[in-house]
Amino acid sequence: MVEFRCYQPADLPGLVEAWNDCFAGGPNFTRVTESDLQRRVMGQPSFDPAAMLVACKGARLLGFVHWGPRSNLRSHLPERRVNRAEGHTYVVVAPKGDRGLIADLLAAAESHLRSDRARRILLGLSWVYGGQPYYNGIAGAYEIPGLSPARDDLIAVASESGFAPIAEYGTPELAAERLADLRELAAGLRLRAREWGLRKETRLVESAFFPPRVSVELLSGREVVAMTAFGLWEEYAREYGRRLYGLTSVQVAVQWRGLGLGKLVVIEAMETAREQGAEAFHLHVWRANAPAWNLYYQALGFQPTHRWITLEKVLTSPPSNRLSG
Repeated sequence: MVEFRCYQPADLPGLVEAWNDCFAGGPNFTRVTESDLQRRVMGQPSFDPAAMLVACKGARLLGFVHWGPRSNLRSHLPERRVNRAEGHTYVVVAPKGDRGLIADLLAAAESHLRSDRARRILLGLSWVYGGQPYYNGIAGAYEIPGLSPARDDLIAVASESGFAPIAEYGTPELAAERLADLRELAAGLRLRAREWGLRKETRLVESAFFPPRVSVELLSGREVVAMTAFGLWEEYAREYGRRLYGLTSVQVAVQWRGLGLGKLVVIEAMETAREQGAEAFHLHVWRANAPAWNLYYQALGFQPTHRWITLEKVLTSPPSNRLSG
């Protein structure tokens, strides 16, 4: 008999075991430790134990589900904003092939989110759409269609219960040695940037969810006109011994767009990361964002690796009676 109950601190080792058992074997599998989940999830001020349901059979923890309303997740700050009309199912973990358990966990999250006045639910298969702040960086095969049997089970069950794709993303990569191909391009862009009076600055960025990252900025006077940030994907490097760095938050001020500054700031960040031992780089881009897609794939030579999606369910019917949690 499977028992469903809210998370308790003593469950942490079982959550780690369930995660690693569920996703092991996929080419993008990233093993997690207790410290990983403690740092990224349970240790966050916004973590609500009542919003994580665990499934147990006797002393064994089989799986779990974690949900919550749309939020900036900074419950320790006075400006925290919560949108209860948009619910998120952050993660669903269940043994391979146990679609019944997946369905029960999804239904439990939906029931709680409905009770919290949600009008739609995003299934956080991709953190970029706003639903994966806790698990970004450790989700691995969970997020990538086709790489994990458990991931395929989740998509199938979610589709049967009314979820549908609403957004698609790509995760391109670039090997560090390819930077040599971009040096001529970078030299010309740096010359133009100096002519415009721009200067480069780097600074350390502290985060509640990730290890410190490095921000690379191009400034005109005191105004930041282009920026990005980078950091080592620690869990991936630990699992595979490959120093893969993530690039995030590539932005260019509106009045400075179309001048090549997006290319330049990304190249500057990669060069700086290479000095720290980066072997490869990856980023996350919305497929509908044509300028960004073209920048990474065409102008900079990033190569497509995986496709990610976000699923949505609009809540128009009464709450499910399958399981209330």
